[in-house]
Amino acid sequence: MFLKQMRQKNGRINISFVQGYRDPITKKVTHKTIEKLGFVDEYEHLYEDPIEHFKQIAKLRTLEMQKEKQKREILLGSVYADEKLELDEDAMKLMGNLPLSSIYHELKLNQFIINRQRSLAMDYSLNDVMQLLVYTRILSPGSKRHSFAQKEKLAGSYNCEEFDVYRALDYFDRFKDDLLVHLHEQVRIHYKRRTAVVFYDVTNFYFEIDHEDNFRMKGMCKHNTRKPLVQMGLLLDEDAIPITYRLFKGNTHDSQTLMPLLRETRQSYGLGRIITVADKGLNSGDNVAFLMAKGDGFIFSQKIRGADQGLQDYVFDQSGYEDFKGVVKQVDAWVEREKNANTPAFFMKSRPYPQKFWVTHGDDKKRQIPLDVRQIVCYNELYAKRQKHKRAATIEKAQKIVDRPYRYNKADAKGALRYVKNIEYDPNTGECLDSKKKPFLDLEKIAEDEKYDGYYAIITSEIEMPPLEVVKAYHGLWEIEHSFRITKTDLQTRPIEVSLKQRINAHFLTCFISLLILRLLSRRLDEKYPPEQIINSLKEYKACHVTDNVYRVAYYDQVIQDLAEALNLTLNRRYLTTGDLRQLVADSKKEF
Repeated sequence: MFLKQMRQKNGRINISFVQGYRDPITKKVTHKTIEKLGFVDEYEHLYEDPIEHFKQIAKLRTLEMQKEKQKREILLGSVYADEKLELDEDAMKLMGNLPLSSIYHELKLNQFIINRQRSLAMDYSLNDVMQLLVYTRILSPGSKRHSFAQKEKLAGSYNCEEFDVYRALDYFDRFKDDLLVHLHEQVRIHYKRRTAVVFYDVTNFYFEIDHEDNFRMKGMCKHNTRKPLVQMGLLLDEDAIPITYRLFKGNTHDSQTLMPLLRETRQSYGLGRIITVADKGLNSGDNVAFLMAKGDGFIFSQKIRGADQGLQDYVFDQSGYEDFKGVVKQVDAWVEREKNANTPAFFMKSRPYPQKFWVTHGDDKKRQIPLDVRQIVCYNELYAKRQKHKRAATIEKAQKIVDRPYRYNKADAKGALRYVKNIEYDPNTGECLDSKKKPFLDLEKIAEDEKYDGYYAIITSEIEMPPLEVVKAYHGLWEIEHSFRITKTDLQTRPIEVSLKQRINAHFLTCFISLLILRLLSRRLDEKYPPEQIINSLKEYKACHVTDNVYRVAYYDQVIQDLAEALNLTLNRRYLTTGDLRQLVADSKKEF
């Protein structure tokens, strides 16, 4: 730094502190004004020689800057060409847990778990085990043993041994319900949770075992396996942020999961009136009656195939349909891309209707009762094209079966048999039986299925709610399928390598918390990035050990930069000492 003097036309001398630096692009020395001091004559009454005075100050500031620079200087020392790698050496440090830690501590998970441990006699940290399991579930999913193996690779320290991880699962199961309520309260406080409309759906997870127990039981598996499984019901709020979940025995029908979960949630979570949005698997008379008896509402999809003749006539009667835009984003994008702006791609109509539902009464007998609902029927051109494309592949396979039936056993032909007539299989072996009957395509069945392409129906208790708003709310249901996909694919919830029921419960708890943190990170970034993209960036955000106590950050992208700004973390330093790393871990636990 030096004192720059500029003489003006009127003879006065303007002075300022200036710093010289080399431009990283042009490589030329450039000057930058640090502070403007004004004119020399303005200081003559204060100093005998103002110019000499400020020159001395410039020298002192330069010395201070050099000292500060020396503090920031990291000496890497020497490296030698003959240095060899150690066997199984891994010099990478996982840094993606820093943003995750910010949300973890914002939700006060650490306080909750530490308070629960106060009355327990143990020499390890339950909070550290929970962090370890949650962070590795996102950054490096695997078994509990695998998670423990990542302990030394994660930024920060975790006070536990491998056997402590399994013991901790038993404690997590004990306070699972209270912890879920705690999380809900923290989301309500920090993110103004909206629960006027909630989304609910069910999926299942199978186990790599052959025999059932009283929890893992065989049922309708969404992966078409014959393995024992558990059912999981998941509840999301209007912003697709998880509220709670519950596990059910594997043989529990989807429709039987809604009432138990909502009954417990309403009592513990203090929810007001809610409108539950769900798919047709949850559309049962008992669920409808339960919701309406509680003063709540519902938006359910309604099957058209197999529905009563009145609904089918209403669907296929083309009068009354109106074209709408802005309801389904994918359709609007497709219309714009395909330049079919004048071709109706999404249209709908609705009517109030006294629909009859089979409801179980106090004597355990089902009776039909009429309930006033609104029926909404929609046509989606893009959905129709997708159905036609899938059916074309099925018909192609059916034709191959017709041409050479002996090449396919019943398992291979599954699905395509819908469109094949006059074919028989051995019920024991599944092999195609010789028959005088010649197989042929069932053209009537194909034509019948084509009739439904693109159509779907919705029923709702909200008769006064504008139908367009009902349909928009229903289309938000895709977010719960998205959450299931994240849980199964990105978080790799299965294979589930624990067998005791309480440890299975704890395993799903850590997966739920991981999903919640990811959703909140996405919310912090104003939904700019989907959770999958955030996961990919966090996995790549690593530091490589260079020498002694020095690390070099090896990856930095726009997602990490945006996370750093949103969470008030410094994540763009190229070099870090172990002290710097400890400070970053500490910063990730502070309020932002």
